[in-house]
Amino acid sequence: MSRKVLVLLLLNGLVLASQTLLSREAGGAGVAPLVYAFASAAGAASFLSLYRAFRPSGGTFGRPVVLYGLIAGFISIALPQVLIYSASAYVSAGIASLAYAFPTPLTYVLAALFGIERASAGRTFGVGIAFAGAIGLALSRSGGVGGDEIWVVLAMLAPIAIAAGNIYRSRYWPPGAQPLDLAFAMSAAAALWLGLALAATALAGGTLPAVQPAGYLYLAASMAIAAFGNVIYFELQRSGGIVSFSQIGYVGAVLGLLGGALILGERYGPATWIAALVIAAGVAVSEIMKRRATARV
Repeated sequence: MSRKVLVLLLLNGLVLASQTLLSREAGGAGVAPLVYAFASAAGAASFLSLYRAFRPSGGTFGRPVVLYGLIAGFISIALPQVLIYSASAYVSAGIASLAYAFPTPLTYVLAALFGIERASAGRTFGVGIAFAGAIGLALSRSGGVGGDEIWVVLAMLAPIAIAAGNIYRSRYWPPGAQPLDLAFAMSAAAALWLGLALAATALAGGTLPAVQPAGYLYLAASMAIAAFGNVIYFELQRSGGIVSFSQIGYVGAVLGLLGGALILGERYGPATWIAALVIAAGVAVSEIMKRRATARV
């Protein structure tokens, strides 16, 4: 793994972990998960539009980029978040955790099938180790993976959407488009789709809790983090490949544990920390094997 890819992988994982911790605190301040997701996407789009205005990307921003953003924003962000948030009241926390563990092996298999990245025994072993650690982490933190069957099925459709989004973004990257343009297009489209989901919730008679003053501070922080995260999100995809990119969920899970322990004072049992070490080992093996395979070509 190159130093640039390592730094980008860690930064993307840090963004994901930060958003997870912020969403937890925001929930305590009355911010509904769907509102948090919408605000993050809309805020990121706003920040990125200003950034693009003062610092042109040098790429092309036409119909292909807009279409790319609409599809990527729906598959990669809006759809999985709506599925997981809708099912969260009916399934255990373990199911929600597993929903973020499955995209990496699914992406790896699909990338090999579509000829985007070559599969290898060593990298398959590394991805498998990290996935086993992710399952262990989910089980150790939730105590089970039960829930109403239909909602379990809906929640587990989320990783399929995320993996499909990973493949789509890699395979259909518009020629000449820059990461900044794609980040803006996907953020704006995700905000559009999530806004429609909020409108549908309101029309269905759903109610949202009142947001406390602290909640608005958490939302503002999430917007800034999302804007930064969406730029390095596409830069990692371009520099490291889609399978390396898909492992940000694992890195984010490990960094989220560290953040929870150091910042929020949370305490975890030995099984949780062992699972985190297994994840880290699996990611390391996967990336080392990728680098060796690339060096042989």
